Amino acid sequence: MKRALWQKLNIFRRRRSSSCHGEGLHIEGDGLKKVGIVGSPNVGKSVVFNHLTGAYVTVSNYPGTTVNVSRGKARIEGVEFEVVDTPGMYSLMPITEEERVARSILLEEKPEVILHVVDAKNLERMLPLTLQLIEAGLPVILELNMMDETEAAGIEVDIEQLEQELGIPVVPTVATTGRGMARLKRTLAGATVAAKALPLRYDETMEQALAGIGSLLKGRYSLSKRALGLLLLQEDRQIERQVRGQEGSQYPLIQGIVAEARAGYSQPLSYIIALRQQQKVKGILK
Repeated sequence: MKRALWQKLNIFRRRRSSSCHGEGLHIEGDGLKKVGIVGSPNVGKSVVFNHLTGAYVTVSNYPGTTVNVSRGKARIEGVEFEVVDTPGMYSLMPITEEERVARSILLEEKPEVILHVVDAKNLERMLPLTLQLIEAGLPVILELNMMDETEAAGIEVDIEQLEQELGIPVVPTVATTGRGMARLKRTLAGATVAAKALPLRYDETMEQALAGIGSLLKGRYSLSKRALGLLLLQEDRQIERQVRGQEGSQYPLIQGIVAEARAGYSQPLSYIIALRQQQKVKGILK
């Protein structure tokens, strides 16, 4: 009798911890492979997270912020993963606090798999972030969620062709009903290597700047040298501080390349880069 009562008490405590702030399942260095779920708001990330993790999750503020981050554990194909549902983001170049937190999780926690959840009927708006994640050298899986709404709108997506164009796994799902979730889990379990590079080229001036910056970067970073160069060209202050701290005396040379490249354009490089990415997306969709 006492043993049964003690087991019930433990179950109660575990369930209760799922709603506590600042406590729960995440333990730094616990050795679990990590899945980071990313995507813009209102694409069904939380539903996907719940499918993967079940009932026992923890929600806490990211250190130094008021932004909530959900974490849980999932057993996928016999392997236990930690799953992190990051705040909504539209770009690796953060504007909001939520985007800064989402990127910090990718940079600092280095998930083995990045699951990019998108609204399948709005690929033109969603895929630029996919391109950025691939350029960053991250191990990306693209989840085309809301396929029921996409099909109802008369939109047909050639999954195999999209996989070839992007060079990453693409999985269609309807998270609200569970459709495609078994396939997603199988894909997550097998995707532990970085995506192959996407042949997205910018104009000659920018490519020369990226090559010059890349040749000077000697530190250890979570993003590819190309992605770092693109963020430096867009005046990303957080990345500037990180690179300055790691490169030391070489940093002024990097600054010089960035300044020279910016001087060659009448518009902000963030606009030029975003426009090129959008053109690439339109080419893929066409």
